[in-house]
Parts: sequence; C-alpha cells; structure tokens
Amino acid sequence: MKLLTSNMKMADVVHSNYLLMPVITRFGIPMGFGEKTVATVCRKHRIDVDFFLTIANAFSNENYFPEKKLQTFNVLMIVDYLQKTHAYYIEMQVPLIEKLLNNLLRRRPSDAKNLKLIKKFFLDYKGELFNHLEREETTTFPYVNKVYRLFHTPNPSTREKRALSKYSMHVYEEEHTDVDEKLYDLKNILIKYVRGDSMNELYQEVIFELFRLEKDIQDHTRIENNILLPLVEEMEDLLFYPEEHSRRTAGKNALAETEIKSSVRTEIHRSEPAKGVYQVPQGVPKPVKQKLEGLTSRELEVLQLVACGFLNKQIADELSISLHTVISHRKNITRKLQIKTVAGLTIYALLNGLISSKNMS
Repeated sequence: MKLLTSNMKMADVVHSNYLLMPVITRFGIPMGFGEKTVATVCRKHRIDVDFFLTIANAFSNENYFPEKKLQTFNVLMIVDYLQKTHAYYIEMQVPLIEKLLNNLLRRRPSDAKNLKLIKKFFLDYKGELFNHLEREETTTFPYVNKVYRLFHTPNPSTREKRALSKYSMHVYEEEHTDVDEKLYDLKNILIKYVRGDSMNELYQEVIFELFRLEKDIQDHTRIENNILLPLVEEMEDLLFYPEEHSRRTAGKNALAETEIKSSVRTEIHRSEPAKGVYQVPQGVPKPVKQKLEGLTSRELEVLQLVACGFLNKQIADELSISLHTVISHRKNITRKLQIKTVAGLTIYALLNGLISSKNMS
C-alpha cells in the first residue's frame, strides 16, 4: 500500500482507507475538506503534518511503523493523541458494539440464550478495558507529563526526582492486561459458535465492529509500547539513574521483589475458589463422551475444570495428574480452540454444554 503524503488531498486519504475517519476526527479535523491537501488542512488546524501522516500511515499499513521517526515527536503530543483515542473507545466504538448486541437481543433470535452469554462476556470486557484506560488517564499520563516537565527543568532538585521516581514506566508495563486477547476470544466465539440465522446481517455488523475495535486497539498498543514507553524510559534513565543510564538494570532487584510479592498475593488470593465461581456441575454430560474441536477426553476434562474456576494445581489434584501435564493440556486446548483467556474458555464450555449456566453467579 502506498504511503500517504502531505500533498495528497485529504478527501483522497479517506477514499484510500475509510477506516481512517476516526483517526482524522481524533486530530480535531471535521469532514468537509473540499479540495484541500493534507498539509493545508493540518496547517489550518495547527496540527504537525509529519505527526499526522506518521500516525495515519501506521494505522493504514501494518508493515509501516517508523519507531525512530515517532520517537522524535514531543511526548505530550503522543499522549494527547492517545487520550483522544481513549475518548473514541469510551464514547463511540464500545457503546456502538453494545447497542448492536442489544438490537440483536431485542429481535429475539433463535440463539438468544447463547447471545446473552456473549453480551455478558462483552460487558465484562468493557469493564476491564475502561478500568485499564482509567488507570492510564489518572496515573500513567499525568506521570508522563510530570517526567517531561521535570526533564526539561534546568537543574531539578533531588527532592523532586525522589518524589517522581516512586512510579515508573515499568509499573505501567506490568499493569497491561490481556484485554487484547479477550477481544480476540469474543470475536472468535461469535464467528464459530453463535448462529446468525435470519439476522445474519446484524451478526456480521457486530463482528465487523469488533474487528475494527481490535485493529484500532492493536495500533494504539503499538504506539504505547513501542513509542511512548521507550521515550519516557529514556527520560527516566537520565533523570533518576544518570550514572548507569539504565533504569532496567537499576530496577532488577525491585522487579524481582515485586514479582515475588505479586506471586505470593496471587496464590493466597487463589488458594480457594472465589465466591460465585463455577463449581463442577451435576448432570453435565461427561466430557469423555464428547468430541469437540479434536479435543481428547482428558483435554475436555481439563477444560471443564478450568471453566469451573479451578487453578492448575487444583486440576492436577482433581484428576490425579502432574502439574506439568495440566499445563501441557491447557496449551493444547488453547492451540486447538484458538481461545486464549479463561473467560473465553468459560463461554465456550457453556455454549457446548460442558458446564451448566445454572452454576453462574
């Protein structure tokens, strides 16, 4: 695909890829370009032409992602774009998908029961995504702003540095969740296991919008991880660790401690099934008698227990097999079903009768 250039007409940019319309809107550019070029439109709205083109080309072309060029732009400019992207997800794209799902349910489809499960999965995903975005808005982005200001302050005091160094972009890295994987699972389950029947067009519209959201979030994540993160880490290194110029090296022990504490907390938290999780249901068809997606009888048993909220160690005890064998089975299940998250596997198990919806909290 040819790259967009500054002398192209902005209208032709939209014609080249209509999915760029939300990206253009995030820059505060309204429709109605007339015959104006990209350069003219950007100048009119006081937008850096190079930054606009770099973002638009990265969005349009998966093989185009000029990290070095993007890292020359002002960090606050990148944050501003990311914040406008958040607003687009919260105010437009996610509500649109929810509205489409509600429209489907109002039409009383033959697969209404399964569609309700899909909607619940989507609402859980929505909550997780919005929480993730809120953390970035209230913690990460204000921190980036402070680091940038301090970095450009002549002779910042030790006190200012110490106050700011309590948080780091490494914490931001660790806070990233599997929201991308859950969105993929949701889309995959809809495509494979929910019948469209007479309302096939509505189903397709939901799936199409999920694809759009997934693509947008992937590009958003690329900018965060490959551009924003390295830029801020570079400033952190120079501010907080000028001698070794390496936050990663200086933070290894702290990271190890954090991971150990996190692991201990996780094991304590998960040592007993949480309230409201699935319990092994009574009267459910024995997994050994079912043939689903080429899964073996043992893999079906493991899948059922995963969907019921069991941890790997508990599954090993329940089935009298080793922990290593459980992990191996789970890898095979993920590979065969192309479903990566526990939430996705739970929906799959419900749709295929491996567990009962009566056990849902």
